[in-house]
Amino acid sequence: MTKATDQFYSKKGLVWGLLGLLAMCALMKATSGAGFLAIFAVVFAGFSKNRIPVLLFALVATATLTVTNSFFAPKGFVFTIAARLVYIIVAGVMILQVVGRKSPKQLTPLLGLMPYLAYQAMTSSVGYQPIISYLKMVLFLLVFFAFYSVASAARGREDFRFERAIRTVLLIFACYFIFGSLALIPFPGIGKMGAAAALEQGLTVESVGLFMGITFQPQTLGPAISVIATVLLADLLFSLHRWNYLYLALLLAAPVLVYYTSSRTAMGTWLVGMCFTIFVFMCSNGVGARWKNRALGAITLVGMLTGIALFATPGVQNKVMEFVLKTSSEQAAQEDFTFERFTSSRQGLMDSAMANFEESPAIGNGFQVTAQMADMDIRSWKQLLSAPIEKGVWITAVLEEGGIFGFLLFCGFLLIAFPLLLSRQAYLGTCALFVFLISNLGEFTFFSTSANGGLLWAFTFVGLTLDAQRVARLRFQNAMGFRTVPPPQSFTYPAPYAPNGAQAYLP
Repeated sequence: MTKATDQFYSKKGLVWGLLGLLAMCALMKATSGAGFLAIFAVVFAGFSKNRIPVLLFALVATATLTVTNSFFAPKGFVFTIAARLVYIIVAGVMILQVVGRKSPKQLTPLLGLMPYLAYQAMTSSVGYQPIISYLKMVLFLLVFFAFYSVASAARGREDFRFERAIRTVLLIFACYFIFGSLALIPFPGIGKMGAAAALEQGLTVESVGLFMGITFQPQTLGPAISVIATVLLADLLFSLHRWNYLYLALLLAAPVLVYYTSSRTAMGTWLVGMCFTIFVFMCSNGVGARWKNRALGAITLVGMLTGIALFATPGVQNKVMEFVLKTSSEQAAQEDFTFERFTSSRQGLMDSAMANFEESPAIGNGFQVTAQMADMDIRSWKQLLSAPIEKGVWITAVLEEGGIFGFLLFCGFLLIAFPLLLSRQAYLGTCALFVFLISNLGEFTFFSTSANGGLLWAFTFVGLTLDAQRVARLRFQNAMGFRTVPPPQSFTYPAPYAPNGAQAYLP
């Protein structure tokens, strides 16, 4: 590990970004959420000189503050409206800027989701509650195209400084969630879910006392940490090609936080994300053989040591069994472990979804609604804007909402998008989207952009934006005969090839 890795992100930008987030939390704390209006200054600063990293920061900050612990960032009706206005303004302005331009190939596979949404727009008119379905669909499209248009405006640039700025945005929010949650472990009164907060959010009694860290509920922290850790590992392996202390600290802290959530789904999601990223790295092209051998050797060693600690230490084994079975080791030894017991916490939601699917197996029952909403007496816009739902695994949820035809369209999107993303070397985005999908085997948040889903989409798009920058940089380096591993910026481009005075990456 050398100081050269510092050139991959801006320490100054990282510090100022974290201070900006903390200042926003302080404003929201002092004004009961109205201080979030200061985000518009950040948005307009991004528009003023077309600073794409600043706009990306504003969008991810909006998704982040939406799920931030209410102790630090209380949220009211003003916040709800302001957050949606951020997406509306950014999507409206940036779509006008990128219309007619060619989007990066690393982004376009996500447009395969549009046929499914178009189908849902038609069938939701006869669903449980059409007005709620259409409002949620509009919100999803606003969030989706806000991120998509900003990522498209970033395009693939040869300038390594631009890639460095995007990576700094990623690290700002990774440090916020991981280090911020770690700091709250000694403060259970803030970092754990209280009974009043659980009742207010409509959560079950089992959520009381679970660790939620810097987020507003335990079901948010686990998936968020899993996706963040996956993107960080993928960026380290595919882009940095070097070990970095900050990345390693974040990656080592991630499983600790997932363990504190007491969520088996979160732990499984994190583990699958790590394994999938390593598998993609093993199969990838365009990565130097020397770095690949070093990285895989180190990962194998860590995996072996972890395995020995888990299976050769009785104390650790007991802790693992208690975590998996959610009971004491003595009770676990006396009880039979079955698959039904492992999935019992989600079985009720799955059964309910399949019962609703059987009512309308062909076209489903509507986008992001439940049977209980069919008889809802809607009296205010506030009630429409905050109509939360909880569904089980994405397979039964998609069947319930879209029926057989909708399920085929959604699966078609996945079957086409993943191979395309991998073939276009969008490794960070592919890994993030895969973990996002795996997390939806616990709770269906894929289209819930007003909470967990919006945050996970944010990190997916950050990963795809970094993919586009990395691919463009490597393409230019190969054309110029440069090395594919970017050391510090110490070589000036030949004048005819210098993109806006950028510097190259030769040692």
